[in-house]
Amino acid sequence: MSTHIEIAEARARQLSDDPALFMLAYSAGWNAAADGGDLDAHAARVDLKGEAGFIEGAAAFRAQTATARDFVPGSPAHVDHIRGNRDA
Repeated sequence: MSTHIEIAEARARQLSDDPALFMLAYSAGWNAAADGGDLDAHAARVDLKGEAGFIEGAAAFRAQTATARDFVPGSPAHVDHIRGNRDA
């Protein structure tokens, strides 16, 4: 099974004109999601707003840290998870 970095590197080679920028943006997106807060503001602050790698990095972090309970619509865990992401 591939790690998230191996998958990101493969996607960078396949989809990006600049794989190094994709991976830089991926790392920044991962770290921004780990830190919490406003992802758009963080992307703008580091001049990566709209970069696919940033978005994929943030999504990969959230997918790795999510639990099955996070995806049961309306469950207390799901509501807390969503509120936590929006308020962070």
